[in-house]
Amino acid sequence: MDVVMRAAVSAAGSALSRYAVRAAMGSPRRRALDGVYRRAIERTVEKVSADEEITDLDLVHAVGLLETMVSAAAEEDLPLLESEKTDDETMMRRWREIAEEQGLDTETFPLPFEKLVDQLLRCIADEALHTAVDGDGNRLFPAVAAEHLVDLRRSMRTMARTIGPDGQVGAALQAAYRACQDRNRALFTPDVLLAILHLHDNSVTDCFEAVQSGLALSIAHSLRRFQDTPVAAFCPFEWVERAEMRQAQIHAWAHNAPAVNGPLLLLGILDTPSTTRDALANRLGQDIEVLRYAATSRIGATVQHRTPGILFEDT
Repeated sequence: MDVVMRAAVSAAGSALSRYAVRAAMGSPRRRALDGVYRRAIERTVEKVSADEEITDLDLVHAVGLLETMVSAAAEEDLPLLESEKTDDETMMRRWREIAEEQGLDTETFPLPFEKLVDQLLRCIADEALHTAVDGDGNRLFPAVAAEHLVDLRRSMRTMARTIGPDGQVGAALQAAYRACQDRNRALFTPDVLLAILHLHDNSVTDCFEAVQSGLALSIAHSLRRFQDTPVAAFCPFEWVERAEMRQAQIHAWAHNAPAVNGPLLLLGILDTPSTTRDALANRLGQDIEVLRYAATSRIGATVQHRTPGILFEDT
């Protein structure tokens, strides 16, 4: 950290005072997390300000604003691993909500808001990897573990990408694609969810019915109404570009499934940030976990059709 940045962070002592208190009084895990957040904030402001013309006072202000948001954020908003991005728009909208809840105007930040948030999450993940130590305090462990983790995640994503949808899911998605294309309307998550609710094996319908009788019909009705909502024009895409499909592929790989079936794609939707997932969570409340369990328990449920009655005779 250069002299100007160090002075700016030092001058922001009041903004970082909550970290100082928690560092002295919190649990070891809490102290470690706060150390990660503090260093990530400092690095973030340093990196983003390098490309901007900014005064020392603005540096102090930027550090204080980030600290305010990080203090108000939930732990799930501050991932300790740099995961594959699924929905930048949803993530950024969440951080704007955090800022607004604290009475902050993102348009008047001394540094570009989106650059700050994006860099902050990267720095938190990087700091977390370098802070982690094994039980013996081996300082070499973080670097070694990080290399193995990056290699494992890269290999897992590569292998998962080879797992495609099964026959009926593929047909249902193709029908949804063509329907949106014919109407020149963009395809969204509600279209995907409605498509798999109509699967012939009722695997996804059964998941919703396990939560509450009649729920599948109610959800399908709401999804059909969405199709009359004005949206952007259709844009061609490959299904692997869709975040919920990529997440479903990872679930398929983890469960050793040969293809992405209905329950796996439902899990992909439930585990991908989206307005649809949030609305579903609001609708179901605690029962969202019942739906997740129902989907997980049906991942391997397949109907075996035996060849009927062929008889080989002597000629």
